[in-house]
Amino acid sequence: MIKKVLFAILIFPLCLNAQTIKGIVKSQATDSLLDDANIYAVQNQIGTLTNSNGEFTLNLKEKTNDSLQVSHIGFVTAKIAIKDLKKINYIILLQEDIENLNNVEVKIKKKKLKSKIDFEKLSPLKDAVYSFASTLHNGKIYVTGGDSSYNSNAFEIAKTKTNSHDPQVFMPIYFQELRREEGNAKHKGDFLIYDIKSDSWENSNKKLIKRAYHSLHFYDNSFYIFGGKRISPNAKFEYLENQIEIFDLSKNEIAIDKTNPHQAINSPSFIYKDNIIVMGGAIKTTPKGKKTFTNKTHFYNLTSGLWYELSEMPIAQEANGILMGDKIYLIGGNNGKAMSEIQSFDLINDKWLNEGELFSELEKPAIASQNDLIYIFDSKKIYLYDIKTKVLKEFVIDIDVKYSAMHLFENNLYIIGGLSQDELSSRPSNKTYRIAIDEFQNTSPSKIKTLKQKQ
Repeated sequence: MIKKVLFAILIFPLCLNAQTIKGIVKSQATDSLLDDANIYAVQNQIGTLTNSNGEFTLNLKEKTNDSLQVSHIGFVTAKIAIKDLKKINYIILLQEDIENLNNVEVKIKKKKLKSKIDFEKLSPLKDAVYSFASTLHNGKIYVTGGDSSYNSNAFEIAKTKTNSHDPQVFMPIYFQELRREEGNAKHKGDFLIYDIKSDSWENSNKKLIKRAYHSLHFYDNSFYIFGGKRISPNAKFEYLENQIEIFDLSKNEIAIDKTNPHQAINSPSFIYKDNIIVMGGAIKTTPKGKKTFTNKTHFYNLTSGLWYELSEMPIAQEANGILMGDKIYLIGGNNGKAMSEIQSFDLINDKWLNEGELFSELEKPAIASQNDLIYIFDSKKIYLYDIKTKVLKEFVIDIDVKYSAMHLFENNLYIIGGLSQDELSSRPSNKTYRIAIDEFQNTSPSKIKTLKQKQ
């Protein structure tokens, strides 16, 4: 009897186990498996797609009397209560959608979608770098500063190189790796220009303060570089950078403003009308890496040069974000641990909202936008969030970096630099990539859900 029960469990294509649902979707007419069928839990507001074998797995946040809505191009959408799945042997059958127009039978043809977003490699940066500042202006991407440090696990590297338990063999290699790391911390002071049309990088002859984890904005023919941190010449100490550099293109001169009340690293900042708005960030880091965060918000009036304080953020944190109209969206963040919320701040009514939860925590993703869509990239995943419908989609992409930058120009996304990490080391990247916006129409998302706002 036990063997029969176990066998039955193995052959059931769908089973309910706590909050996890697994199943198969087929065509009712042909009994063929349907890949890329959209499975959506109505109450939980979370969805997924079937794989090439017609299988899907859906993890619900809570066990409720929910219903599944199952749809596919060329088929009639079906809706079934989760409690009724056992009655149909855990197999969901979809009817073909056939339209009769003037006695001519028209069948909607299914479009085959890819499993991963494709991309192109472009001209690389001269030096590998991450946590730099960048902005897009007039068909060019401008990059300033950044961190070019690398870190490694000397002990693990020595183990892989020696493969020996003999201290006389192991220790010299271990100390060699430790010495390699000494003085490695390095920030850049370059002003780089990427011409999108010619796919070429140019290094300006202007040298800036060597800083990283800062901001860059363009306003009235001038670049404003501010915030972040610098390191001492011996790489032993770190300092918050208080100086604002203003690079006037028409004069080809750099002016210095030494007044900056918002000294922090990883502070999201935005140009809004004639102001730069700066939010949060980290204001202190211990030798062991523990950070102290601020929830202060300031704006810098670019016409008067004066600073003003706005209402505080609900959470003291680092973050990255984007301005869309009169609303700021913060994606993920870090308040001592990586965060999974999308937060919005309405600049008109001075109101914060929690727009909902991402699929996972994102500390400081790269972000770009177009119309009502926000594009979010971080470590082999790229997300598409529609601020009107509240639908969030996750896509897979074979670009494995963090702390990069992303810009959108003429229906193409450009991802620059970043930090590549593995078990032995973390190293900056010099890569530049291009992704056509059409890729999101031709690629199957790995996850889909509709976000729920929280007050």
